[in-house]
Amino acid sequence: MWLSQLTDRNRQCFPDRVALVDEHRSVTWAQFHERTVRLARGLGALGIAPGDRVVVLSLDRVEVLETYFALARLGALFVPLNHSLTVPEVAEIVERVEPAALIGETALLERFADLPVSRRIALDEPAFAELGADEAEFELPEVADTDPVAILHTSATTGRAKGVVVDQRSFRAIALGWLAVSRPADDMVLVTCCPLYHGSMVVTLTYLAAGATAVLMPGFTPQRALAAVETHRATHIWLVPQMLRFMLQAKALDRAELGTLREVMYGAAPMPREVYAAAAERLGCGFRQVYGMTEVGGPFVTLGPEEHPAPDAVGEIIPAGRVVPGMSVRAIGADGREVEPEAIGEIVVRGPGVMHGYLHNPDATAEITTADGWIRTGDLGRIDRSGRIHLVDRTKDLILRAGQNVYPSEIERVLLQHPAVRDAAVVGMPDADYGEVPLAYVVAEAGTGRAELLRHLAERLAPYKRPARIEFIEQVPRNPAGKIVKKLLRA
Repeated sequence: MWLSQLTDRNRQCFPDRVALVDEHRSVTWAQFHERTVRLARGLGALGIAPGDRVVVLSLDRVEVLETYFALARLGALFVPLNHSLTVPEVAEIVERVEPAALIGETALLERFADLPVSRRIALDEPAFAELGADEAEFELPEVADTDPVAILHTSATTGRAKGVVVDQRSFRAIALGWLAVSRPADDMVLVTCCPLYHGSMVVTLTYLAAGATAVLMPGFTPQRALAAVETHRATHIWLVPQMLRFMLQAKALDRAELGTLREVMYGAAPMPREVYAAAAERLGCGFRQVYGMTEVGGPFVTLGPEEHPAPDAVGEIIPAGRVVPGMSVRAIGADGREVEPEAIGEIVVRGPGVMHGYLHNPDATAEITTADGWIRTGDLGRIDRSGRIHLVDRTKDLILRAGQNVYPSEIERVLLQHPAVRDAAVVGMPDADYGEVPLAYVVAEAGTGRAELLRHLAERLAPYKRPARIEFIEQVPRNPAGKIVKKLLRA
């Protein structure tokens, strides 16, 4: 019962320390522990039983984590969903999950009123706060760490979202390995800009295990994030590089007092060199890269502040880092065998953090799992002789141009080095002569011409790597985690 043990320990060690804070309220570790026990009893009295699945639809707030921890104590599975999904998208997931209840904010419950879930609980109504007040005698079940605790859905950048079934052992393994290398101080205050409805929430759970204070926001804006750091004297912030770019562009940055900030944690997408350099100069703090995947438990590789290059000495890419204790990583070739150090292969992972499998999808589970039990990340990369992982691209994004490998991420990095380019994405398009060639989508300042960008690329890339075509668009489609949704560009 890792999540239950987490609150048990922290209410003993730090009873009066703030555990969670949002724009409406804050709770200490003692209050959070008491509330999750009481809520678990209240939900159990309503008929939610061990093994039941409960969909959670809400913006980030204290009640969301209270719900997760209460359901874990009850032995039920929490199923957080992206509240920005369309009604048909949520309906498809609900049909597959078959939830016993739907817990969420009133506005979202109304928006998804047609979902076939009879038991609905509004977490922003007074009745939710009273749940469990009269259930002191309700006996909570024994829950094993190997029992499923959550179904976390993938980002669906290449197709339909898949439900990843994880247990409490996964959360525990990732937390203990991560904390062993990150070694947070007792006074850590974390502003989490990443939502609590997908695998990135494991970062928040991990630092909560160490007794940190988590500052939750109902949605990211650069002004809101800057204000949260200043108001709560945050020591850490967890975001994606695109969010950091927006913060650096915000007028509020000039007025913000950010002297307490020690570490910017970033993940989900590569960190552009110019964003890293600007942030390092303006914020004056350390940086930690977070490389993870929902199917393997969340964050399993990190590059800490002491290993980050100086802003003026960044190579083509910043290494993702080293694997955390307890998890194992390899790079394998097309034959499934481990490649030599420095050779490019697909990154695969094994360890106690990996998922049980995809919900009701054994074929997809088999496809992502090697014959000897390693999970395929779908990322191409190399592992150097110091154990650092250097990511190159996604296997599905690789462009094979007349037999030569072309990595879209390399072209994107070069495009972003042009001062007029604000964002870029590269996909492969069919070609009668070469099989496939790169197509670049670019967000740029007005007046920027294709010829100008092609000259920029020609000075930095071999001919076979250069895009056959450049298209200007107003915005690169990205999901809430900051990842480019290339299926929309291919369509």
